[in-house]
Amino acid sequence: MAEHIAPDRVSFEVDGGTPTVTLSDVEVSTDEGWTFLNRATMVVVDGPGDEGFLLARMTGDGTDLAPEGWDDAVDAQGELTVVAGSTSFVATPAG
Repeated sequence: MAEHIAPDRVSFEVDGGTPTVTLSDVEVSTDEGWTFLNRATMVVVDGPGDEGFLLARMTGDGTDLAPEGWDDAVDAQGELTVVAGSTSFVATPAG
């Protein structure tokens, strides 16, 4: 089952055109087999087995936590880099 990660433990950034999500205090068991679903209000990062994360993009007041250009970068790259603890991996679109 996907784990909800509190917004204060998630950062969204676009670096050199690469969309990256950094998760604080999160460890994963593998860097292979990850997919993502990018939506206006949340990002789902789904891993192998029961691993996965629900990441809120919107705050209660409607502020998008993802930076300007996030959706365009996700569309252009067709993948998402995720940094979880000491592990970095690429997630591909779900579907």
